[in-house]
Amino acid sequence: MQRRALLAAPALLASPAFAQARPLRLVVPYPPGGSADVLARAIAEQITAMGSRTAIVENRAGASGTIGALSVARAAPDGMTILQADGSPMSILLEAGRAQYRAEDFAPLLRLATSPFVLATRPGGPLRSLPEVIAAARAAPGRLTYATPGVLSFAHVVAERFAAAAGIELLHVPFQGTGPATSAVLGGQVELIPVPPGQVLDQGSGAIFRPIAITTEARHPSLPATPTFREAGTDLVFLGWRGMFLPAATPPETLAALEELLREAMGGPIVTAALQRLGETPALLDSSGFARFWGEDRVAVRAVLPRLPKE
Repeated sequence: MQRRALLAAPALLASPAFAQARPLRLVVPYPPGGSADVLARAIAEQITAMGSRTAIVENRAGASGTIGALSVARAAPDGMTILQADGSPMSILLEAGRAQYRAEDFAPLLRLATSPFVLATRPGGPLRSLPEVIAAARAAPGRLTYATPGVLSFAHVVAERFAAAAGIELLHVPFQGTGPATSAVLGGQVELIPVPPGQVLDQGSGAIFRPIAITTEARHPSLPATPTFREAGTDLVFLGWRGMFLPAATPPETLAALEELLREAMGGPIVTAALQRLGETPALLDSSGFARFWGEDRVAVRAVLPRLPKE
């Protein structure tokens, strides 16, 4: 009888009833409290509130997000472990050779949201338009400075993509986080900073930064007076993004079921409120559309790699 019970155990673990009893693990490759964590916890809460499943968030921080991503690449492809990640570990660090995984180790599940960047400066600074920025950079190549929260961050890549598109050289000044980078620009130690739209204005709609141009196709509703890069004469469109990934060997039927579950959660009030607080735009792409988008994003990163640090 004991032998029969042992033989039956694998079948029990794989059964749909057991899977429903286990919580989904949403792995966030960053520490608690950041924007990625806020969104993941809202999604987990929304899934649990929907009643058919429960979900929990597991923070696996380290190495700029690559430790958490690697843990999901190596996880069992049973649909119980999902990575919520952005383009830093999944495009930038992957293409820069800073990750111990390949794109082929993942199955893109669903793109969740996007956020553009605004090239900004301090309100009292001398730069007021994109042509002025480009002229200043050409007058003193490699001396006009921009701040970011770190090397190979989204902000670093978007600034170098702008410099490549405009044919200029800028001086990167990396900081340990957004707060110090913001303080350096507002204090006049650094001239420029790429930031999400939500960081340009404070909660009372007063200006924190002077926006110069935004990386969207069309003008952003929160900054209607700010021109796009294309309007200002430089062909640059760039979106930061967040998405969900599964281990590559996950069965198609499991992927389809999880995509449906996450789509429902993304439309729920808990997630909607979280996205509004974060200033991010829901931008769902199904698994095939997300796979195409992710591939294009990695190609764009490869194009700017020569401008990024090798070590």
